[in-house]
Amino acid sequence: MERFLHVSGGEGKSQGIWKALSDAGLVEIEPTQFPNRIKEVRHVAMGLLGELLELQNCIAERESVAHSLGTLKVLENKLGKPDQSG
Repeated sequence: MERFLHVSGGEGKSQGIWKALSDAGLVEIEPTQFPNRIKEVRHVAMGLLGELLELQNCIAERESVAHSLGTLKVLENKLGKPDQSG
């Protein structure tokens, strides 16, 4: 099931973001699951960033992932830290 966020101006980017959030399961989960889900997404993003850092190009992609990690940090601060046991 695909969902799209329609915003005037930059609709393609908004659709991509909405789809990525949906694919990551961040838009259809219980609020109590957010902290651990953020931890999972951060782990994937860090792996991707590590791969991108090995490449000579992909600067925009690195910046995008780094920005996403910053956004995840803001979410963590708002929701509290994820369970560190897992």
